[in-house]
Formats: sequence, C-alpha cells, structure tokens
Amino acid sequence: MPTRFLDKHRRAKRASRRLHLAFWLGALVSYLCYLIIIVPLFIFMAALFITPNATGPDAGLNNLMMLVLFGVAVIAVFLPVFKLLKAYNGRKRELGQQSAGEQAEALGGSLARPDDEPLENRYVNLVAELSLAAGIPAPAAYVLRDDDSINAFALSGAGDSLALAVSRGALDNLTRDELQAVLGHEFGHIENGDPALYNRLSAMLAGYFATGSRKEQERLYTDPDTQVLSLSGLSDSAEKDQFGINISILYLYGRLLQAAFARRREAMADARAVQYTRDPAALIGALQKAWALQQQGIHPRRPPPDRSHIYFINYRRPGWRRLRTHPTLRERIRTWGGNISNADLPAILARINACRSSRAATPLRPVAPPPEPNPTYPLAAYDRLLAAELRPAPTDPAAALLAIFAYHSGTALADLERAGLLPSERLFTCRRAYDTIAQSEPLLRLALTAHLSRAAFAFDIAEKRCLDPIIRHLVEHDGQLSRYELAAFIAWRATCITGRGTDYRAHEADIAWLYNFLACDDPDDPNPQATYEDLLEVSALPLGQTPAWQPLDTGSSKTGLQLCHHCEALRRLAPIFRRYLLITLNLHYRSKAEITLQQAYLRFALQQILTGPPPPQKRQRGINIGFLRRVGFSPPSRT
Repeated sequence: MPTRFLDKHRRAKRASRRLHLAFWLGALVSYLCYLIIIVPLFIFMAALFITPNATGPDAGLNNLMMLVLFGVAVIAVFLPVFKLLKAYNGRKRELGQQSAGEQAEALGGSLARPDDEPLENRYVNLVAELSLAAGIPAPAAYVLRDDDSINAFALSGAGDSLALAVSRGALDNLTRDELQAVLGHEFGHIENGDPALYNRLSAMLAGYFATGSRKEQERLYTDPDTQVLSLSGLSDSAEKDQFGINISILYLYGRLLQAAFARRREAMADARAVQYTRDPAALIGALQKAWALQQQGIHPRRPPPDRSHIYFINYRRPGWRRLRTHPTLRERIRTWGGNISNADLPAILARINACRSSRAATPLRPVAPPPEPNPTYPLAAYDRLLAAELRPAPTDPAAALLAIFAYHSGTALADLERAGLLPSERLFTCRRAYDTIAQSEPLLRLALTAHLSRAAFAFDIAEKRCLDPIIRHLVEHDGQLSRYELAAFIAWRATCITGRGTDYRAHEADIAWLYNFLACDDPDDPNPQATYEDLLEVSALPLGQTPAWQPLDTGSSKTGLQLCHHCEALRRLAPIFRRYLLITLNLHYRSKAEITLQQAYLRFALQQILTGPPPPQKRQRGINIGFLRRVGFSPPSRT
C-alpha cells in the first residue's frame, strides 16, 4: 500500500500545533506550581505582620501591609516564569537572526571543499541532485570533520537560508546510495518544514532548561543525588534552591515535549528518504553501519540538549522510552524490512572496510573507551550513592563484573573477544552489559562497580576460581593499570581472600605503606609528608618502627601493583584490627570537603578490603538508574 504522505503531513502539522500549545501549558503549570509554593508563605507572613480585628489607624496599616505582601507574592511568583519566557524569546530571536550556515558552524561544521576532497565533491553533487528532485534551492553543504560516527542534520535560518551538514564518518563509511538515503532523510525534513519548527522547539527547550542555572542542568546529568526520573535527591538542596523540585519537573516536561515532537518527524523523514531513493536497502545499510560503528566504540560528540532532536541519529538514548527523541536504530531498521543482531556485526564491519579500502582509507579499527573523567564531588554525595540500593539489579552479576573489567581494560571489546579473553558461554551477556556500561555516567559506573563487588561475596568457590584468571588476564592485557581497574581488582580480591586473624604487628610495614600512599594520593595537598605523619599520629592501631615518608606516583602501574600486594596482606588481619584500620581510613577522608572520582573508587576498594561480606539489609530507597533497564538487567524479583 503506497504511503499517503499528504495525510501524514496534515496530521503532523496538527500535532505540531498541539505541541506548541503544550509549551504554553507548561508555562502555565510552572506559574501554578510557584503559586502553590508562594501562597502558604504569603499566608504565614500575613499572620506575622497583620494585627487581627484591628480598628482605626491599625486597620489602615493592615491594609497597606496586605498590599505590600500581595505585591511581593505576585513578583516572587512571576519572576521564574518571566525567566522561562525571557530565555524562550531570547533563543527564538537568536536563531531567527542567525543564518543556517552560522548555526551549522556553531555546531562544529565547516563548508565542504568539493575541489579538494573527492568524497566531499560526491556529497555536494548528491545535494544538488536531491535539490533538483525536491524542487527546492540547494542548501549550503557543511561537513562535521571531527565526528567519525554516521550523522547529519538540516538547518534553516534568517532570510530563508538552508544548510545541510554530514559527519566525516558518513562520508568515509557509506556507499553513494547509502549517503543518498541519509541526505534524503534530511531533505525530507526540509520539505516537511521541520528545520523552522525545530528552531522553535529549541527555543522552547531553552526556556524550560534555563529555569535552572547551567550548573543545575549539568547536575541533572551527573550529580549522584539527582536523577531525572527520581526527584528525591533535590530535597537535600532545598536550602540552596527552594524551587528545585519545580525546576526538575520543568526539565522533565521539556524533555518529554522534545521527544514527543521529534519522534514523529523522524519517522516521516525516514519515509521521505525511501521515497527519494526508491531503495529501502540503502537506508537500512546506513543505519546498520551506524550501529556497527557504535558497537566499535565510535561515538559522536554529545550534542547540546536543546538541539539533539535535529540529528539524523541521537546516539545518546535515555533508559525511559518516552524521553527518546528518535526511534531506536533497531526499530528504524525493522520498519523498512531489515534486521540486526550481534551475529551480523562482522559482515557489516566487512562492508565498512570494503567501502573504506576502495578510497584508500585506513581500515576501521575498534576504538577503546575514552579516558574516564575525574570530577570532584562532596564526600557525602558518594556515601549516599554507594548506600543506595541498585535497582534494577543485574541478572548475571558475574558477566556484568567481567564487562566492568573489559570496559576499564583500555582495549576495545572486539579486540578482547578476538584475543579469547572473555568466556564464550557469557559472551552475549557481557556484550549487552558492556554496552550498558559504556552509555552510563561515570558516577553510575561507580555505583554498579560497588554493587557487583558486594554481590561477588555470594559467588561460590568454584565460580570465583573460574573468574579470577579471566579477570587477571583482562587487567594485564594492555600492560597498564588504571585507577578504575585497580579499585575494581582490589574489591574483587577482597571477595577471594578470607581473613586468617593475624596480628597487625606482623603487618606494620603494610599499614605504614598504605598511609604513605593515601598521603600522596591528593594532588591538592601542599604537604603530603605532614599528612603522612598525621595519619601515623591518629592511627587507631599504634605502630612501632615506621619507615620515613617517601614520594609515590600513585597513578603509575607499578605503584598500583604494590598497593594490591599490601591490600591482600591487610585483608588477612583479624577483623578487630581491620575495623580499627577502617576507622583511621574514614577519618582521613572525612577531613576533606570533596574528593575526586578516582579517590572515591580507591576509598570504596579499601573499605571492601577492610570489611567482611555485607550483612543482609532492610530494603531501602534505591537510585533510579534508567540506563540499567536495558537487556541484561532486570528488577529484583518480589517474594
């Protein structure tokens, strides 16, 4: 049955008008939320300042006070809404004044060079062909030269200007027909009038996202106390921002509006691409290659939150389906009769390499995960993150634990598979867990590492003996020992070594070396030697002859291996001595207002070494981690 595009376009335009009304509905809801907050405060202040049953001059004073308080309440309620509307109008005016080319350059694009680059010449020719077929002026052609993934977007700007940008990865890895399908998708957006509507949507999102500061927006992405789908964390910051819950509600409302608007338009643009090319296989091939590159660890730069809907593919997908701006790659491929699975990956990569070799390009190589960032957070934030229950929990903790070590190994997963470092019976589950870990935030990877390390205490001896050599090979594979590998390995060894109840006096050298390491592990400490001496002084375990302080490079692999050796020795202490040593460790970290993510990993690993198996705990409020809802992770069963 032929696709009835005109009917679809009419329905889409009606939906666009409804979504535009939804923006103003959100502004109204925002006003009402602030009103609900301010009215009780207004009533309370009136009770403090107004004399009941007043007569004469006091009655006039009461009326004046009522007017003043009413004016303050109106201003207090309107200011946040005014900020939302101001950000919306400012962004709308900015996008309306910029040309499409200026917007493309702001997003990392540069003009195509058809005279110098054969691939860019082919790209410009395809743009001209599709412009002629669509009967619209040819948009300016731009290239995202720093993006090795497959992506593209179309823009409109001042003076009815148009621009189209494609990534370098699309030019390098797609055949002519596949690139034509990607460009046909973007021309479908242009013909449907989406770029102008997307600019309006970006302005709306700027209003919703600007209700909180830029720092607050980033906090919604990364802070362990705040999850987009769990607003409970904002209660801790009520003193700093009494409207925190409303800010998060508006942010979530904006994300829902963005996703609901964009998903329909993306499906229609795919249909336009098939109409232009008359070949669904070309679009399927482009989407399959995009998926294969993603599996190889080739990820694009993270787009601005208020512009992520304009891209051909939004690789960063939230766990909740209703927050997705695009259908998943798997859904888009199946819509047009294709399929995709891990078994297809070698064949797709072979097609990519064949395409690259025909242009004398270097063969595609798997990309290792990027270096982990090392942000700083308050110590209490880490404590709340690690104390919360992880929900949903991994269905196969052993496979997820191997995926953690594979991710931090510094080697691409495909290379680890070829080297035979992952067990074949758990390979499929490891792949899914690895993909989940790669898309998660660094802080949430710490929460997952902690959960899996605690779960490993319940593994039987046979399983531990099977996993230990695999983990050792993963750690040793690249010859480097990162802090994250080190911490995960120390926590793992804590589950394998049983305490023998030895006296701490036989391990005074190990304890002193640990204190020396802790003193050197703070790059902001101006006098680590004094810190070492303070640790010896406050140590709950009095030490006799202690070695002098020596500088240590705590980031080197050699020092990390030494730490592993000393930690395994300390694991064999009697429980009472490990408990006293843990007291000193906690005193050391509590003296710091904030610690880095690397220090938090080490702190957790040392706590694992110095404590026993976790006791059964009562069910407590957990952290809602949407990215763990993917295949391979499921909620704990209810009994």
